[in-house]
Amino acid sequence: MAYQNITAEIEQLPDGPEIGALFDFDGTIISGYSIFSFFEEQLKRGHMSPRDFVEFLSVLASFGLGILGYPALMLAASQFLRGVSEDSYARFADHVFRSHIAKQIYPETRALIEAHEKKGHTVAIISSATPYQVAPAARSLDIEHVLCSELIVEDGVFTGAVKRPVCFGHGKVLAAEKLAEAHDVDLEQSYFYSDSTDDLEL
Repeated sequence: MAYQNITAEIEQLPDGPEIGALFDFDGTIISGYSIFSFFEEQLKRGHMSPRDFVEFLSVLASFGLGILGYPALMLAASQFLRGVSEDSYARFADHVFRSHIAKQIYPETRALIEAHEKKGHTVAIISSATPYQVAPAARSLDIEHVLCSELIVEDGVFTGAVKRPVCFGHGKVLAAEKLAEAHDVDLEQSYFYSDSTDDLEL
């Protein structure tokens, strides 16, 4: 069986939803960062001017250099969506998934997810990205639980604000604890998959 070398441990685990299998998204379920696919498609469609794109890259660089924290990065990125209809953006997100992100899913991670699902474990994605980036992939992988950074919507449109706390660093720990409490998951027996030292706290 393909990838049996990385699923063998999972196959020896007990069955049941009390074991959680929590996955980071960008760099873990998919190669690279989904936000770039979104901005590339927005630029291609003329939804974002070249000046906006350069401004976004500047914000990313500030984050990379440690000048901006992740909450500030999220707030800056969400400004590009102010006044946009959530429904239209969700449709756009489905298109980005089909045209870009679906082919970025690691087959190894897919095998891990399927192995946990066969054991009846509680599988979830806990990501600092938004649901618009993550939910289409979760649906394709039959993952029910998605815990992400949330954007504030009023009257069906984005306000440009971000719900606190964002799902990053300690925010991911809070999300995991909330999931565990709601679904009787024993975090001591559970698994968390990530590519980043930003997730060491979880």
